Amino acid sequence: MVFYVKQGKVPESRHTYDDKNSLRREELFGEESFDGPYSLLYHLQEPTRVRSFSVEDKVREEIDDEPYSHRHLRTSSLPRYGDIVDGKQTILKNDRVKVQIFKPERKSMHFYRNALCDMLLFVHEGNGKVISVMGNLEFNQGDYIYMPKGLTFTMDYSEGSYFLIFQSRDDITLPRRYLNTYGQIKEGSPYYSRDFIIPTLPPPREEKGNFRVYVEFENKYVIEERDFSPLDVEGWDGYLYPFCINVEKMAPIVGKIHMPPPVHETFSSSSMMVGTFLPRKFDFHPKSIPISYYHNNIDVDEFLFYSSGNFMSRKGIESGSATLHVRGIIHGPQPGAIEGAIGKESTDEIAIMIETYDHLYLTDLGKKIEDPEYATSWYQ
Repeated sequence: MVFYVKQGKVPESRHTYDDKNSLRREELFGEESFDGPYSLLYHLQEPTRVRSFSVEDKVREEIDDEPYSHRHLRTSSLPRYGDIVDGKQTILKNDRVKVQIFKPERKSMHFYRNALCDMLLFVHEGNGKVISVMGNLEFNQGDYIYMPKGLTFTMDYSEGSYFLIFQSRDDITLPRRYLNTYGQIKEGSPYYSRDFIIPTLPPPREEKGNFRVYVEFENKYVIEERDFSPLDVEGWDGYLYPFCINVEKMAPIVGKIHMPPPVHETFSSSSMMVGTFLPRKFDFHPKSIPISYYHNNIDVDEFLFYSSGNFMSRKGIESGSATLHVRGIIHGPQPGAIEGAIGKESTDEIAIMIETYDHLYLTDLGKKIEDPEYATSWYQ
């Protein structure tokens, strides 16, 4: 994040102690080795205190890469499954990015840590709390939840919760064009610093027992067996931490004529751009066509998740639908949509988009929920 946070009790100076009879164990929690954003965490116990390790295979996510065509996936048909450890169902992926649906069937029984990827969760339905070593983070429907790689956490969520998840090997950040030279969010950006919700650190737990942390790698889980609760942080400060921001807090950017998708950018990484389509006033040119023009997505694949509202550019879309429009194959409004849009003054849609710079491949699971008629749905 772009602003400094300090919570709980920390020494007066970093890499020092206040009382040698009550030493705290300092952890540098950071990305990009020692060059990226980081925070300093102060534990009651050694964070390296692990009684035993074991390794467990993950279910392999096979891909179906033929044919290269536009796709429509009905994610609402996916069953409820697992918890935050094993319940993330991958529908599309490449070497840098995974697109997942998470519809938990049970409460999280253990702790989880993603060793390789930043995670961005969108709360399509439900509410709850992320419980991490950095504190408790409340979330609600319509929230984005950012979880940096390497963070140990678990989740509590309401019955019927339903999440869209992006995993990224590359750091997910706020777009640099929204930040000034001091790192402050600029005027004219779709959000401001006060719109972000950060975790609240409760008193540290000095709880002894049996605690399991599942550390996710590409095809394996490394399972840590611990005899003290991981939630033993007495204080922390820095610039790297989980946060939430709700789409209702965002201010969409509009113009006299139709704005291209990058105008709706919310987050970015070096392998993808995340955009949010929000309820907004349409273009104010007297002869504007207020929906997307036809385009070919040169150099990117475009994924859209339709959360709520009226998606007037295409038929057959429902809440929970996801589309993939691949580079090199033209797409745009379906027949009749342009004529029907003329004169409309606003939209109530909420949709989440990513554009990936490497091709996204459908997984075997994604294939099972695909609408096979979508690729030819423009022909009538």
